[in-house]
Amino acid sequence: MAKICYILRGLPGTGKSMLAKALGNEASIFSTDNLFMVDGEYQFDPSKLGDYHAENLRLATEFMERFGPYTSPANCVIDNTNTQHWEYEKYEEAAKENGFMVQVITVEWNINDIPLYAERNSHGVPEEAIYRMAERWEYPSLDNVSIRV
Repeated sequence: MAKICYILRGLPGTGKSMLAKALGNEASIFSTDNLFMVDGEYQFDPSKLGDYHAENLRLATEFMERFGPYTSPANCVIDNTNTQHWEYEKYEEAAKENGFMVQVITVEWNINDIPLYAERNSHGVPEEAIYRMAERWEYPSLDNVSIRV
């Protein structure tokens, strides 16, 4: 059985975390949003965003290093918005360095559905912020294979 690192991409409210949980039955999930949880409540602090992204990468990398290139099977899921390639590039590098196959999964979205995404996302990300994320969305190059769900 192979080691796979699933990297999820999508706007808030599109179903990334639900997909992560489905994949996570046999995988460890790494989400920067989890680091904003305080006593079971999501408390977003923009001043901590850079530090928390770095911490999430560190935790995911440590997990992948524990399984190294020649050890037993293991899977991980990176559950972040990953609107641009550079946001998940280091996860790809860490996975490949540690013998994990990388599968980038893009959760499709529609600009007309952003009000719905704002209503249903689990962390209260406002509609305006989701529109800003959509504006900076970067589609993968033809060299990068991705799955769209």
